[in-house]
Amino acid sequence: MRWPIALLSLLLGCASRTDMPTPGAAALDSAVHMGEKTPADLVLVQKGSLPIILTAPHGGREAIPGIEPRNIGDKAHIEASRKWGGVHATSDPNTDILAQGIAAEIKKLTGKEPYLVVAKFLRKYVDANRPPQLGLDSPKARPYYDYYHQSIRRFVDEIRNTYPAGLLIEVHGQIKDTDVIMRGTMNGRTVERLLRRAGVEAVTGHDGIFGQLEARGFKVFPGNDVPPEGRSEDGGFNGGYTVFTYGSHNLTGIDAIQMEFGSKYRQKAVLDRSARNAARAIVAFYEAYLNGAGGTAKKVSMLTPRLAPP
Repeated sequence: MRWPIALLSLLLGCASRTDMPTPGAAALDSAVHMGEKTPADLVLVQKGSLPIILTAPHGGREAIPGIEPRNIGDKAHIEASRKWGGVHATSDPNTDILAQGIAAEIKKLTGKEPYLVVAKFLRKYVDANRPPQLGLDSPKARPYYDYYHQSIRRFVDEIRNTYPAGLLIEVHGQIKDTDVIMRGTMNGRTVERLLRRAGVEAVTGHDGIFGQLEARGFKVFPGNDVPPEGRSEDGGFNGGYTVFTYGSHNLTGIDAIQMEFGSKYRQKAVLDRSARNAARAIVAFYEAYLNGAGGTAKKVSMLTPRLAPP
């Protein structure tokens, strides 16, 4: 029986959180005192059993009570945020549901769950894909930001201590090119170890992550004939704070990729299909390059043929 993504997202959001990190006492005391939701209420966190982390910072739908929206007109913030893509308060519609749907499909294909960290709070209160000094205004918002990133850090560390290699995938949405998934590796920087271990084929080759996305019916930018180097990704969205912070160019990081899904792939009518195809691409990459951290692509027989693009 196939569960629709809308129901999946509800079930995942209500799932038990006994394996989640505990918010700091100050964050809990503050939230209880003000009658607000705690950080754990506004960040969906799921422990995984695969060396894959899915994150989604901009799909949240809930207000943070007692906190004013960020001042996106602050000139100093605007200038300082240019290197991270500017100051924005709007959400990436349906990226929260898409990330959860991809996670559910990966479990269906492998029998194992990826790690998952999804912001439920609206971006206008906290932008979790910016440094803290740029992602929030109110000190009262800091516990929510910290809980989100502490969860990612915990999972990155767990993967590093458990598996020979891992991959963080940051799920975003863009309207610049509506029927394209844009690659963001900071032009290869955030997948430094993957490139060193397996070469550019692991990104753009047949069983590479973006090669598989294209094989599953998605259009990708840059094209898979363009390697992640130089300034190849600068025409789209080449990666933000999350992949910069946790990518493998850091001693304490893992390989990290930002995927900017065009709005065509995030429409409600095609979300199930987008999640299925993206999950199949990710699992094919996992079998070729993460399952045992092999450097040579292997045939993936467990996957069904690709579906037509949405």
